[in-house]
Formats: sequence, structure tokens, C-alpha cells
Amino acid sequence: MNTDTYPTWVAFAVESGEFEYRIGEKSGMVGPGELIFCPPGHGFEREALSPMALHFVAFEFGDPLPPSVDIPMPSLKSQPTDGKRFASNLAYLRKLHLAIDSRSLQRKQSMLNDMWQLACDEWYTESKQDGLDGLTDSEDELMNRAAKWLYDRAYTPFGMTELSGWLGLSPVQFTRRFQKAFHMTPSELVRTLRIRKAAGLLLDTDLTLEQIAERCGYENGFYLSRVFSRCMNMSPSKYREQNRV
Repeated sequence: MNTDTYPTWVAFAVESGEFEYRIGEKSGMVGPGELIFCPPGHGFEREALSPMALHFVAFEFGDPLPPSVDIPMPSLKSQPTDGKRFASNLAYLRKLHLAIDSRSLQRKQSMLNDMWQLACDEWYTESKQDGLDGLTDSEDELMNRAAKWLYDRAYTPFGMTELSGWLGLSPVQFTRRFQKAFHMTPSELVRTLRIRKAAGLLLDTDLTLEQIAERCGYENGFYLSRVFSRCMNMSPSKYREQNRV
């Protein structure tokens, strides 16, 4: 159907293909490795752009949402940064699709919970990099300074020991304290910033992978390709081919 309305929350998790959507004032395109959530009672308009393989999941939150909370997430769409883990969850769901024994049902619930957490991680990281204010609002002032330092230098080569030494902490102390403040390690923050910039350059420019690597703080295109493929579950060239307009 071109449009539908559901009595529960619904998630579409796309493995291949793509489609356009509109939910209220929100619209866009969903492709491989992405999730789209539709709240109950909202019209979900969609149009397939190519043959698709996707998972359709109806769910409810464990604790009922207050009546005043219509959409409890910052965006209806999510592209989990950990693409490999997301793809693994989908593979297990596909394998367990028809299983109804108690153990299989528990495993499917675990996969769904993990997919939700991956989406929350992506939203959290995205909100933290919308501006410097979002990256420096923890209660740990020293870690706020560290986050700003990382944001300023994310796209240039540097060693994490340089930062931990500047802070007067050992690398282990710094990583633990930073993770406590921002729910991610320093390396995860830098990797997310770099991969997002690389993805944008792949879509918006004709730069070679070597040129993009240089602009994102990586030593060479080969290393960027390895990191990008691990995070996005596809090579940079495939990402450019599938998503570029």
C-alpha cells in the first residue's frame, strides 16, 4: 500500500533497496542499513524506488509513554554507525523469523532491543555533534575541554596520548573518564565525526578516496576504506554508488 496507519509503533529496517517516505511533516529516503520508525496513529506514506528487502516490526515501549510525549526520539530515521552489528541483528531476525519457541522469542526480543539501542546511540552522537555546546555540556569540566579539543582536531592526524598528556591523565584514565561523561570513548567520537564527514564528501564531491582521507584525518585511502567499510557495512565506492543523486 502507498500509505498505512498502525495501532502500534512500527519499525522498517532496510537490508537492500530504498523507498521515499512521509510521516506528518517528516519526509526523506530510506536505504540499506537504515531504520525508520512510525508512531501509532500517524499516516505512513511511502513509495518504493527499487526492489527491497526489509524487516517490518510492530512494537510497544515497555513503559507507557506519557500522553504529552508523541514522538520520544529526535528523528524518525536512523542509520546506526555500527553497521556491522546492525546487519548481524537483521541476519538473526531473518533466521528466527518463523520460530515461536520461548528461547527464540527471547532472542528476537534481544535483537530488537539492540537495534533500538543502536538507533539511540546514533541519535545521541548526532545531537552531540550538532554544535560545540552539545559536545561540552557534561558535569566534568575537564572532559568538556577534552571534547572541544577533539572536535577542533578531529580531521587532522594526532595521537590520543597527546591529549591525555595535556590533561594530566594516563590514556586509560582519560578513556574511562571521557566515556563516563559522554557515553562513548574518545576514539568513537573521532571515528564518528570522520566517517560522517567522509560520507558527506563521497556524496557531495568528486574527490578521490585519497583526497577524502586527507581531509578527514586518515593516513591514506586504504585505511579510510577499512574503517568506513567496518562502520557502514559497505565500501566507500559502494556507498557513493548507492546513495549519490
